[in-house]
Amino acid sequence: MSTLIRHLRSSALLLAAAVPLLGMAQPAKTVPADVLATIPAEIKARGALRVGSQQTFPPIEFREPGKTEVTGASRDLLVEMAQRLGLKVEYVQAEYSALIPGLEADRFDMASGGISDTEEREQKVDFVNYMFSGGSILALSANKDKLDTIDDFCGKGVATLLGSRVIMAQVEAASERCVKAGKGAIRAEQLPSAPDARMQLDLKRVDGYLGDFPALVYMGQQFPGRYRIVGGNYMLTPYITSWAFAKNRTGLRDAVQKATQSMLDDGAYQKVLDKWGVGGAALSTITVNLPASKRTK
Repeated sequence: MSTLIRHLRSSALLLAAAVPLLGMAQPAKTVPADVLATIPAEIKARGALRVGSQQTFPPIEFREPGKTEVTGASRDLLVEMAQRLGLKVEYVQAEYSALIPGLEADRFDMASGGISDTEEREQKVDFVNYMFSGGSILALSANKDKLDTIDDFCGKGVATLLGSRVIMAQVEAASERCVKAGKGAIRAEQLPSAPDARMQLDLKRVDGYLGDFPALVYMGQQFPGRYRIVGGNYMLTPYITSWAFAKNRTGLRDAVQKATQSMLDDGAYQKVLDKWGVGGAALSTITVNLPASKRTK
C-alpha cells in the first residue's frame, strides 16, 4: 500500500504537465502472427474494436468540454495496442454500471474507462490489468472538519459512482464501525456518472466524493483552491484498473494482453503513462485476472 501511495503521489505532481493528445511518433509495431490468429473473425472483418466507456474519467479516459473525441491515458494505450493488432478503436458510450451488462449483451467487444478487476466481477467477465490505482476521497477546501480517513465520515454523507463496488464495500464496512462506536452511519449516494456524483459535493449535499486518486487530483488542478484530497494522499482501497472482456472472448482478451505487454517491453506503455502524469502507476507486467486482493505488492 505504501509503495502504491508513493507512486501515485509522485505521479500527481506530474499531472499538471499533461499535454494534449499527440499522434504517434512512429508507426505502431506489430505482434506475432499467432497472436493475431486469436482475434475473433468478426472483429477482424470489422477492422475495429468496439470499446464501451463512460468517457468521464480524466486523465484516464474522458472527453474535454465541447469536444467529441475521447482522450486520456487509456485511450492512448488502446489506440496503439489496437494498431499492433491491425485494428482501430471505436468508442461506445455507456454508463459505468452498464459496462459489464453491455459486454454480456455484446454491445461492445471490451469495456474500459476506470473499471477495476475484482474477484467478484471475475465471476462474470475477464480482465486485462493495465494500471495501479486507488480509491480516495475529495472534499471541499472550505470544509474545515477533521477529515483524514473514511472513519471521519461518521454521520456524514459521501457520493460515488453507481457500480463502484470496491469503494462501496469499504464505505459500508466503515459505516458499520461508526454504528458500533455509537456514532451515525455514513450516508452513501451513488450517481450514474462521475460529474453527477461530484456535483453532490459542490452542492454541499455530501461531505466527500469518492473516486480514483489520479482523477481526483486532476479535478483539483482544474479548480485551484476548491478541493482537497482527504488525508493528503489517503487511499481508501488500492485496486487495479483494467479492461474487461466477456467470458467467451478469451482469444481477444489474450491478444490485447500480449499486444499491451509488447508495449511495456519496448517502452511505449511507460511513455503513454508518463505523458498523462500517471507513470508511477505502471504495472511491471500486463496481467490477466489478477486483482489487488491477490497481489503481494
